[in-house]
Amino acid sequence: MEKKWRLILDKKNDGFLNMAIDEAIFENYLKYQIPTLRIYGWKEPFLTLGYGQNPDKVLIKDQNIPFIKRITGGAAILHNEEITYSMICSSEDLNLPVKVKDSYKCLCSFIIEFYSRLNLEAKFAQDIGPSYLKRYGNFCFSSFEPFDLTVNGKKIGGNAQRRKRNLIFQHGSIPQKIDFRLIERSVKGVKELKIKTDCLNSLLGKSTDYWGLRNALAESFKKVFCIDFIEQGLFQEEAVKAGEILTRKMHLKKNYILNE
Repeated sequence: MEKKWRLILDKKNDGFLNMAIDEAIFENYLKYQIPTLRIYGWKEPFLTLGYGQNPDKVLIKDQNIPFIKRITGGAAILHNEEITYSMICSSEDLNLPVKVKDSYKCLCSFIIEFYSRLNLEAKFAQDIGPSYLKRYGNFCFSSFEPFDLTVNGKKIGGNAQRRKRNLIFQHGSIPQKIDFRLIERSVKGVKELKIKTDCLNSLLGKSTDYWGLRNALAESFKKVFCIDFIEQGLFQEEAVKAGEILTRKMHLKKNYILNE
């Protein structure tokens, strides 16, 4: 019998709390061994940086947006009006291919289904042509990796991974609306972003609803991977761990604000 997945349909949270919850679920997977899909949003603008990025080299000083390094790689993302997911599972939970790139493509396939439900045709960047594949700059949406999702030739959202042996943590951002001016005021070296990336509101020509998108993303995941969900919140140990991580992050918060 296939494992049932835990589904956490979360609200819009503070950015530090969002990252603490994701990290706590990842750290506690081996205790419960229950694969989890969490879908959540953001109360206010918040920057996350790839774990290898240097804030002094990436962010513009005197910006007043809080930020933190993610546990995944990649480049900076300004989270604001968007739908965000995280998944924590073992490779066996979805019978994923052995090769990392193949498994990454497989894991991103439910996002293509999600866009299809919105009548948007999404393609992987590598399927458009090699000219789209460029190295990362400071900002995630400014460049294209092979399995980045595109619509009409523009990148929409970003995804990143962290692995521990056969344990996989992946999260991704799907923007409903993009504040280009705020990004340019916050991140160094952002150029021609409007011609490289897009968002749901722009593509659909209307405002989108976070709560409806949250449900559609969950249903897309369920359909593509042929799994069943049990809707639950955090386990007690996860909640405690998230609190510990949050306390640590908030204690160090002054180090995450460049103008303090």
